[in-house]
Amino acid sequence: MSDLIEPRVLRAPADLAVTPLSVRRVLVVGSCLSEGWANRLKTMSPPCPSDTYLLGRDLPDQPSQPVDAYDFQLVQVPLRVILPDTWFARLGQADIAGHEKLFAHALNGMRRLLDTAMRWNREHGLLTFVFPFIAPQQNAVGRLMPRYDLRNPVHFVEKLNEALAQEISGYANAYLFDFNEIVATFGRRYVQEDALGAFNHNGFISNGDFHHDAHRLEPVTKATEIIEQRIDEIVAASWAELLAMYRTVRQLDMVKMVVVDLDDTLWRGVVAELGVDELPTTEGWPKAFWEALAFLKRRGILLAIISKNEEQRVLEVWDQILRRNLSLDDFAIRRINWRPKAENMAEILEHVNLLPRNVVYIDDNPAERAAIKGAFPDIRVLGGNPLLWRRILLWSAETQVPQVTAESAARTEMVRAQVVREQQRGRLSREQFLASLEVRMTPFVVGDLQHPRFARVLELINKTNQFNTTGRRWTREECAAALASGTVFHAFELADTYTDYGLVGVLVVEPGAIVQFVMSCRIMGLDAEIAGLAYVLGLLRAGGAETIFAAMVATERNLPCRDLYERCGFVAAEGGWRRWLEPGLPVPAHISLAGTEAAATKLAAK
Repeated sequence: MSDLIEPRVLRAPADLAVTPLSVRRVLVVGSCLSEGWANRLKTMSPPCPSDTYLLGRDLPDQPSQPVDAYDFQLVQVPLRVILPDTWFARLGQADIAGHEKLFAHALNGMRRLLDTAMRWNREHGLLTFVFPFIAPQQNAVGRLMPRYDLRNPVHFVEKLNEALAQEISGYANAYLFDFNEIVATFGRRYVQEDALGAFNHNGFISNGDFHHDAHRLEPVTKATEIIEQRIDEIVAASWAELLAMYRTVRQLDMVKMVVVDLDDTLWRGVVAELGVDELPTTEGWPKAFWEALAFLKRRGILLAIISKNEEQRVLEVWDQILRRNLSLDDFAIRRINWRPKAENMAEILEHVNLLPRNVVYIDDNPAERAAIKGAFPDIRVLGGNPLLWRRILLWSAETQVPQVTAESAARTEMVRAQVVREQQRGRLSREQFLASLEVRMTPFVVGDLQHPRFARVLELINKTNQFNTTGRRWTREECAAALASGTVFHAFELADTYTDYGLVGVLVVEPGAIVQFVMSCRIMGLDAEIAGLAYVLGLLRAGGAETIFAAMVATERNLPCRDLYERCGFVAAEGGWRRWLEPGLPVPAHISLAGTEAAATKLAAK
């Protein structure tokens, strides 16, 4: 089997994708270049329906389809509108103030057009990917002129893109789609027209004007016969990248932990067979692999080790091989012994409360990979050529996140603390263990998408499988609509003597019903779900409610939460459970609620 990478998925590997993705419909807002994009979407396999609106005039109140019929929109601000023909070229080279004035003019125009284009994002929270301006291939003033200077049109456009990215960050559910990176990967010369046309046209190689020169004395060669073009290939790669971004935003098939073998996987060779002066060279793929793992940890993905080895020997050589590139503390958990790897994997999954489907296992031995896959069919495995691992791990949509939250950044440390906590659990009775933890819960309401903790709320809802009462995934657009209609997101943070777990629970409550309850698997067994539910029920009772319905939808993965409502005094009802709010549900005695409102709720529940 060839390892040759198909160009279309070079930047967006599909190796870790499990769930098929189809896009229902896309909204396109921009210039005539955007019309070309919309037309090409219709020729994709499978084709993607789209509707196009050109900037330069106000957008209608609503697009031709209901906004929720679109999975996302593509926005492209036309450079030619904000930077008129020849204005840049006609400036004098010594006129620095003139270039600064022109940049301010373009900047204001960009902001105005972007504000127009983002109407449906602002009003409906529609997921939006914004194209940058296409940077010219060369400094038209001259090769020897200053590079990082507004008098260089390349830098001028780059600075506009920097400002554009800053503007996009002010919108919710909007991301820069860096088309410049894609054309750089595949070759600017195959797509950009600025070798033949004005740089502010910001378009693709095209024969669009060819018919105007049909009566010249000498025949004119078409643009596509002067410069080779591969626009279809680059558009296909761009679409693959857009789909990868969409998968990440929706958090499809997300990877939460990467488990690695050691010998001939994390490093070259078998350390037990090497002398002190024979340790393996680390140049090439090993260092690239280590760096990839460090980036994964930075994103909030857990790292773990399973290796058939003498642990003492590994500890002796670790620093000599990896030096400062990776430390053992970067790995949340490790199993270095001679037991079957499937047994070690089972222990690790139990300790970190993860499902096999959220794990990637990497091992050079095909027999060991087969054994893991046989025991855990949903685990994704990698092996073979180690040169392929870095790209798959770093560039796959399934290992990326829309935002690194505080909880994500501290996930390794929290899991390490969790392991210590579980060791303490085995030495005490359950009552003694829970009392020793001094658990503190801080509940609060996330009432809009601008709340600083909303990103973590959405991440928790969309990543949680086991303690998730309905299994539902939410988009930002759905959250915005729900909040506008009276739904409330009750969240809570948790801490104990071992660690601060951050935001670990969310109850989605609409008038008369708890429509969903999700909680991090890291705190299962601490009765935090009872405390969170008691707090919310107390609020509802204080607000005059007499009963509450709680939805429950059984999924293949949410067994740990299916008895929650029964344990808390609810009775079965169609589609879920129902409870009278009198008497109240007590908060477990070993959990303290932070804040005066929370304390009052706890007292009222008794």
